[in-house]
Amino acid sequence: MFDHPTSRKGLGTLWAGLLGLALALAAQTTSTQPDARHEVTVRLVLVDVIAFDKDGRFVADLAKPDFEVYEDGKKMDLSSAELVRLRRGGVEPAGAPAAAPPLRDSPFVVVFDSINTIQRMLDRSKPEILAKLNSLLEIGRDIIVFELAEDGRMVLLQPLTRDRALIAKAVDKATGSIWVEKAADSLAVPSIIDGNTPARVETRGTDGFQQSSQLAFEAETRRRFEKTINGLLGVMNIVKDIEGRKSLLFVSGGVPSLSFTRFFEGGGVADTTAVQSQVAAAKVNDPFKVLGKKTYRTGSEIFDDLVRFANSHNITFYALDPDNYLRYVLGDIAYDNFPRAIGRSVSAAAGLKRPDEIAEIKRNELASLRTLSDDTGGAAFLGGSKFEQFAGIIERDFAQYYELSYAPKGKKADGKYHKIQVKVLRPGLDLRFREGFLDYTDEQREGLAFASAAYNPSLFKDIPFQARIVPFATGKDKYILWIQTALSARKILGEGAAADQTVMLKFKLTLDDPSGSSGFLSETAVPIVLIPSFLQRVRNAEYFGWNCASGETELKPKTYRATFAIYDRALDRMGTVESPLEIPEVGEGGAPKVLTTTVGMLIKTDKAMVVPFTIANDDGTVDVPNRKFYPMAVAHVQRGQRAGLLVQIHSGQDPRKWPLAVSAARVGGGAGGGSLGAGLVQEEWSKKTGIWNAVYELELEKLPPGDYDLAFRWTGPAGGAPVETALSFRIL
Repeated sequence: MFDHPTSRKGLGTLWAGLLGLALALAAQTTSTQPDARHEVTVRLVLVDVIAFDKDGRFVADLAKPDFEVYEDGKKMDLSSAELVRLRRGGVEPAGAPAAAPPLRDSPFVVVFDSINTIQRMLDRSKPEILAKLNSLLEIGRDIIVFELAEDGRMVLLQPLTRDRALIAKAVDKATGSIWVEKAADSLAVPSIIDGNTPARVETRGTDGFQQSSQLAFEAETRRRFEKTINGLLGVMNIVKDIEGRKSLLFVSGGVPSLSFTRFFEGGGVADTTAVQSQVAAAKVNDPFKVLGKKTYRTGSEIFDDLVRFANSHNITFYALDPDNYLRYVLGDIAYDNFPRAIGRSVSAAAGLKRPDEIAEIKRNELASLRTLSDDTGGAAFLGGSKFEQFAGIIERDFAQYYELSYAPKGKKADGKYHKIQVKVLRPGLDLRFREGFLDYTDEQREGLAFASAAYNPSLFKDIPFQARIVPFATGKDKYILWIQTALSARKILGEGAAADQTVMLKFKLTLDDPSGSSGFLSETAVPIVLIPSFLQRVRNAEYFGWNCASGETELKPKTYRATFAIYDRALDRMGTVESPLEIPEVGEGGAPKVLTTTVGMLIKTDKAMVVPFTIANDDGTVDVPNRKFYPMAVAHVQRGQRAGLLVQIHSGQDPRKWPLAVSAARVGGGAGGGSLGAGLVQEEWSKKTGIWNAVYELELEKLPPGDYDLAFRWTGPAGGAPVETALSFRIL
C-alpha cells in the first residue's frame, strides 16, 4: 500500500518453495535519504489504474495532469503518475529509450476453487483454461497456482514458474468439488424446495443427526462460505507483498450466498437487512487480526471485508466460471446428479415444484464473482463467451498499467479503511482501479506476518529454530500446552554479527484442527527479549532453550496441527516450525500407557517446599523439591553430563512401585550402548485422574558422543504388560 515511487527498498521480497521460489515478507514503508538534522519518512498511497477507450483498447498516452484522485471524497495532490510496463519473458527490451516507462516483473496468480466448483464442469474446461494460461506465458508472465480444497485448506499446487509442463500438471491437479455426485449429500438441491425432507448430516465429532433438508442445505452452505473466504484470505496473504499490481484469476463456480430466506416459502430479504437464523450469518475467525471483529456477521459484511483486504494490497480479481453453469443448472446439476435424491423427495412425483429457485441460487453465487472483480478493478468472465473475453483482455490489463501516488491525509497509520476514487479528464475513457485501502498500523502488520506463517509455515525460514509442544495432562480432556523451543544465537544474529544490542522477538503458537474447521482453535503470542550479555554467553552454543506454557485448556483426544512462528519486527524476518500434536486420551480403566515424555536438565535448588509438577508459565520450568527441571526441545546433552526425564503415565493401578529399566542403542550400530541407570527424583500419583507424574535422573556419563535410541520399560503388576516408550538422544 505505502511505498516510495522511486526508491523501492522493501526489506526483501523473496521467492522460494518447491522450486526454490516462495514469498517472504516485504516492508511497505520506506524513508527518504535523511539529512544531517533529522529523518523524513514519506508515506505514499499507490493506486494502479487501467485506462481503456470505448473499444476496450488500453490508452497509453495519459500523463499526470489527466488524472484526479480523491480519498474519502477529498481531492488529493498527485505526487506522480507513471505508465508501468511489465517485462516480457523477464528481459529488458533491447534499445529501449532512456525515458521509457519502468519495466517490472509481475507474476500472475491462479486460484482454483474446488470448494464450490463442480468437478465434471472443471474437467470439461481444463484444456481451455490451460490454453489461456499459456497465452499469459507468451507475454512473459510467471504463474503461481493455488487450490481451495474441499476440506477447507489452501494448497499451493505450483510455485512461481514459466514452465508449460509444470503449469499443465498444476491445472490437472485441481480437483473440483464432488458433492454433486453424492445423491444423499445434504446439498441435494432439488430436495430443499419443500424444506421438510429429512437429511442425514455428518458433522465433526458426532455420529450424524437428522434435520430438514433446508436446514442441512443452509448449514453446509455456511460452511462452504467460511472455507472459501478463509482460503482466499490465505492466498492473498501470501501474494500481498509482491511489488505493484497483483492479478489474480479466480476459477470458481461462485461464492455461496447466505441470503437463504429468498429461496424458501414466503420469500425473504437480503442478509444485510435481516437474518432469519444464526446459520444465515457466518464467522470468519479474522485470520489476519486486522478486522477487529470476532462475532457472527452477515455474509455481505464479510464479503466486503474480503474486497477491502484485496484493495488494500493492490490485488485485482479476475473471475472465471469453469463452465456455463446456468445453461446446465437443471439438466446437469439436478437431474443427472440427484436421481436418488429426487426419488426421495415428496415433490418428486410431480417433478420439481420451483425449479427457478435452483437457478436463482446459482445466479446469486455467480453474481458474487462479478462483484468481487468489479470492486477490485478487475473483470468477470462468465457465460458462453468467457474465454473469448479473457483472450481479449490479456494484452489490455496484463501488459501495462498506470501507477498513481499521493500522500494520504493522515501523517501516521490509523488502522482504518479509506475510499479511493480516480477520475480521468479526457472524455470517453473508462477506468479500473482499487477503490480503497486499509491504513495498517505496525501491530496490524505484525498480525498479517503471523497469519502468513500460520497458513503457510513452509514458506518462512528466515529464522531457523526447532520447537515442540508437549501436552501435559491434568485430567480428562484437560491439558497444559508445554511449549519448548531450541534457538541459535548465531542464526538469530547472523554469522559474525555483534551481540551488542537487545533483540526483540515475538513468538506465536497456532493450534489448528486438520479436519477442516474454520479458523484456528487457539493462539498464544509471547514476547522474547534477548539482552546482549545473554546473547554473548550463548553465542557459541549449538542451541539455547526458550520455553513457556499455557494455562489449563480443554482439548479432545485427536491429532492437531501446531505452528510455531518467531518474528523479528525490526528486520522483518520470520521463522516457522510446523508439527502434529497428538492429544492422548485420559480415560477410565484400560491398560496403562505413557501420556507424555520430555527430556531436560535438572538443576539443584534450595527450595524444599514447592508444589511439585507445576509448570511455570513464563519459562516452562517444573519445580520439584530441591530441583528444577528445565525442558529441552532438542535432546542434546554434553558428554559426561546427566539429564532428566519427566514422564506421565495413565494407570488405573498405583504405579509408584514399578521399576524402570533404561537401555541405549547406538544409531547405526557400534559400541557404546547398553543399560543405563535411572534414579527416581520425585513422583506423584492421582487416584482420581489415574495420572502418575515422575522425574528421573538419567546416568549418561559412560556414553561416548553419538546418536542413540533410548528405550524405557516400566514393569507393571505380575501378569500385566509392561509400559514402554522410546526417545532419540545425542551425546555431544
